[in-house]
Amino acid sequence: MPSSELDVVIACNFPRDETLGSSRVPLRLIAELSKMGVAVSAIFADDLPSVPPGRLDHLTAPFRMASVLATKARRAHVVDIAGFDAWAYARFARHRRAGQAVVSRSNGLWYRALDADGESQSGQVRRLASRVFQKHVFCRWERTSITYSHFALFGSRPDRDDVVGVGWKSASETAVIHPGVDEFFLSPVPLEARDGVAFAGTFFRRKGSDVLAAAMSRVMRDRPNLTLTLFGAGVPAPLVISEFEPAIRNRVKVVEALPATELARQLGRHAVFLFPTRYEGFGIVVLEAMRAGLAVVTTPTGAGNDIVVHDENGLLVPIGAVDETAAAVARLVDDSPLRIRLARAAIKDAEGRSWAKAASALTDAYAQARRLAGSRRR
Repeated sequence: MPSSELDVVIACNFPRDETLGSSRVPLRLIAELSKMGVAVSAIFADDLPSVPPGRLDHLTAPFRMASVLATKARRAHVVDIAGFDAWAYARFARHRRAGQAVVSRSNGLWYRALDADGESQSGQVRRLASRVFQKHVFCRWERTSITYSHFALFGSRPDRDDVVGVGWKSASETAVIHPGVDEFFLSPVPLEARDGVAFAGTFFRRKGSDVLAAAMSRVMRDRPNLTLTLFGAGVPAPLVISEFEPAIRNRVKVVEALPATELARQLGRHAVFLFPTRYEGFGIVVLEAMRAGLAVVTTPTGAGNDIVVHDENGLLVPIGAVDETAAAVARLVDDSPLRIRLARAAIKDAEGRSWAKAASALTDAYAQARRLAGSRRR
């Protein structure tokens, strides 16, 4: 079927907010699919029946999503649903929408994220209740969403390999599609004129907040002119800054979430991008930092696994390793020729990763999903 005849609904329980990487990806793909002539509709959290935020929101999301899709996706050829919210509609569509392809889009596997989060700092009873709830509700929903869908999309190879390895899907029922990167992330600031270290993302354990604070405290302690900027921390600035050693706190800056164009402008002034995450489904900020010309230090998960090649277009450090992380950042700060060589390679590698290319790969995945849906119908 030509793209001009394809009708797709992309649904996710995220705000329609491009300052969030999780929302920026579907927003960009929707725009590119439209350029290709695909009739594409979007459903975001804002479009679902509202409930009070918190646990009730999560518990009812699959049902609220299914109720909206039951009406708005009636004529769609493909329904692409993010995360563990797909299972309720996938079950409905199997019985009521013969031939319609349901695609489960993973932004990261919940059970892997849960492991990366580690133990909560809350009370013992509350911690145990939260872990049981997430493992026996969200993780089961995730598995059902993937198994009941005709096709599953992943942002990184290890996630796809995990799912195929445990038998939730065969390889032919899956695809890995990396996101694109906006061209405006290419910075006009010369690499030789850059300074400072940047981090982008929520400041919590899964993103390596503890490693970030410990490693940068150590590196900045010996380099009195070095600065650190944290973009979109999602935590009040005083709480973030308090995690760093007192002597360097006046050189730590916290910037609230920014529109992508402004993030690109500010990010492009920095020399090094530090992202010591414990787990990512992909981590689009790594790709954006590469396109912006920052030398990247990250871990072998998500984009760090699939895109970053150690000592060629960035530096990889073990997950949770403060010593190695501090040493890698110090190496780049102290060795400008090395930093510039890695940054130039990163810019070049990110150059070909367009949203148009990602959208084209997505239409190929949709075609395979439709073939699978048609074969099951027969």
